[in-house]
Amino acid sequence: MQKAAVLLLALGALVSAPAWADVGAKDVQVIAKTVGFTTPPLTGQVKVAVVFDAAAAASQKDAEALKGILGAGLAAGAATLVPVMVPVDQVEAGLDGAAIAFVTTGLSAHYDKVFAAAKAKKVLSVSTDAACVQAGRCVMGVKSEPKVEILVNKAAAEASSVAFAPAFRMMISEI
Repeated sequence: MQKAAVLLLALGALVSAPAWADVGAKDVQVIAKTVGFTTPPLTGQVKVAVVFDAAAAASQKDAEALKGILGAGLAAGAATLVPVMVPVDQVEAGLDGAAIAFVTTGLSAHYDKVFAAAKAKKVLSVSTDAACVQAGRCVMGVKSEPKVEILVNKAAAEASSVAFAPAFRMMISEI
């Protein structure tokens, strides 16, 4: 009985903890600021492929939120982030010309496919879903609440030929 109570308390703490999944305006602002720290820095019109699965509610929700936040283009230093919606079943062609692939929540079954396409195109894969970064299938994960956290998977970055300036690497957590 005591073990069950401890388990319920632990599960309650997990449920009430801030999620690393839902994308918000602050998350997008953090992602936008990171593009200037890539080596070389991303400049001009930067295509952001928003990879989503229409059959997954969380993925669809993230994609719609991101599209709304980026609008027709979000200025970020010398870059303007322009969203392009990419259904996960079209990810290989959808990443053509993209510099960033935003991996929405709910794509765990597609991590390998999305990462293979991003790696082949040397695209920075980013998500608010920390599981993607921890699985080595996204280069960077961002969470802005309650405090800003940026997690970079070093092996995924190297495999994707994505590099960051040394000053940026001092401000992030690498795994």
